[in-house]
Amino acid sequence: MEKVGLIPNIDKDRDLSVTKRLTRYLLEKGCIPQLSEKVAELAGLDLYARKEDEIYQHSDFIISLGGDGTLLGVGRRASQYNTPILGVNLGTLGFLTAEEKNRAEYAIDKVLKGAYKKEKRMMLQTSIVTDEGRINGIIALNDICITRGILYKILEFNIFVNDEYVDTLRADGVIICTPTGSTAYNLSAGGPVLKADAQIIAVTPIAPHTLTSRSIVVAADDVVTVEVNPREDTAFTISADGQENWSLTGKNVVQIRRAKEFTTILKTNPQNFYDVLRHKLSR
Repeated sequence: MEKVGLIPNIDKDRDLSVTKRLTRYLLEKGCIPQLSEKVAELAGLDLYARKEDEIYQHSDFIISLGGDGTLLGVGRRASQYNTPILGVNLGTLGFLTAEEKNRAEYAIDKVLKGAYKKEKRMMLQTSIVTDEGRINGIIALNDICITRGILYKILEFNIFVNDEYVDTLRADGVIICTPTGSTAYNLSAGGPVLKADAQIIAVTPIAPHTLTSRSIVVAADDVVTVEVNPREDTAFTISADGQENWSLTGKNVVQIRRAKEFTTILKTNPQNFYDVLRHKLSR
């Protein structure tokens, strides 16, 4: 592996000390570091500046420097080119990251030696049908969330799976998540934890206005359709991984299915899924 992309979260690596340190280390290993033009300028490493699309398309692997949120953003873009990601945690929880920042060189060494596992994480593809037309091309690694706007007005949803009516929910929102996203907002909303390599999707209501509303789990190849029926043109938000958002009003139809893309994560730590789960959630 020669070309290695470095995508830091500059809010977490504020002085870019970790980015600079790993750039030097990659050079010592005979690799070619690739940094975005903005990061290269801030770090004084202009020789390694590249267009962001070039980094995602032409890197042998990408090092995501930050927390899970950073890796989610990198994952959505890297999935377009099947470029694998090594996550280095500069944040707090870090479910998706391979190592903490003080062991980053160790993780890089293992990747360069081929001592790693590839985890292909399923993603979701979403389309929204509005009065003005159709919004396509939305993908998410964690989840698609439909939530009410800033006004405290409950939303009403009709849920269908493969065009079969499931239920009508009155709630603050609904989360449709992958196994990767099951330990994020879904978990906080009382949804189930799904094993990372499972091929299933969870649908979890947020603060439902009933005692009987619970999460449901469907097959990865099922299509989940949500008809949103906000009252009095109440605004609501649809978000992908909590990072890309669309604000809408009126009746809308949201369709979620397994995406053709997937995110490839490089794992260098021998901990299994349950080890990570126990360790992270006991903090």
